[in-house]
Amino acid sequence: MLDHRCRVLLVEDDPDDIEKLENLITQAKSPSFSRGFEMLCAETLEEGRGYLAQGGIDVVLLDLMLPDSRGMDTLRQMQQTAPDIPIIVQSVLEDERVAVKALEMGAYGYLPKAKLDSSLLVYAIRAALERQYQLAQLEQHQQQQELEELEKLITGEINSTPKSSSVKPLHQRMPDVLEELRQRYGDLMEWALEERAYKVDHQLSMHLTNFAEQLGLLQASPRDLIELHTTTLKQKSQAVNRRKAQAYTTEGRFLLLEVMGNLTAYYRRYFIGLSKINLEKDANKSSPSQK
Repeated sequence: MLDHRCRVLLVEDDPDDIEKLENLITQAKSPSFSRGFEMLCAETLEEGRGYLAQGGIDVVLLDLMLPDSRGMDTLRQMQQTAPDIPIIVQSVLEDERVAVKALEMGAYGYLPKAKLDSSLLVYAIRAALERQYQLAQLEQHQQQQELEELEKLITGEINSTPKSSSVKPLHQRMPDVLEELRQRYGDLMEWALEERAYKVDHQLSMHLTNFAEQLGLLQASPRDLIELHTTTLKQKSQAVNRRKAQAYTTEGRFLLLEVMGNLTAYYRRYFIGLSKINLEKDANKSSPSQK
């Protein structure tokens, strides 16, 4: 399952429970974890979050009742620190309501301390890591599927770009300008997330209209915009956790559609204006000359 020792972060303040978990991990044997386990221990929420911030943790065993945090807020704060790390809640309470609430909030498992043994512990860790892998694969597939659907959706949306058959793609004509456009599009994507998450007003619609007009002036095609979107999305998704990558994909879809709509409107205005000019020229040619 892993090509390294499974690093387990135990967040627990009871010395007896710490000793018990350490012994269970030491005794744990499983073909799924051929390299064994390594356990790190934090006795407070703050200390646990510090370990998570350092990285390298595969799974967390979390006691909800800590000196500096109590109840489900403990789980919530750990999730905020490392959204992609699976957390298994452990508790002395054998209360189904607590277990259900923890699972509803996104915990990957729930272990009652009184019934815990080595086999159950290994099973819970393996199940959590398998679920984490499946979720990551599913989200990656969904992101790829969304990009493919967008490409199919947009391909036929604009067939009337100026001189579309003779204009080369932006990455061939203006690579330096394209890089500036990527940076600008990335900023717009960040603003879209901030508007939704923090309810701030970046006047995003105005900036998207201006951005689309800039693309129009550069004779950008739908394919140019799709390439700009996909490369920016991939670049921004590489350095963030899975949840933020999904947020980029979701907000990026709306962003792309709005820019494409604005670009469509720009080209329509362009061709309407061009048609009027041609009609006026034809009318002038056909009218008798005035002496």
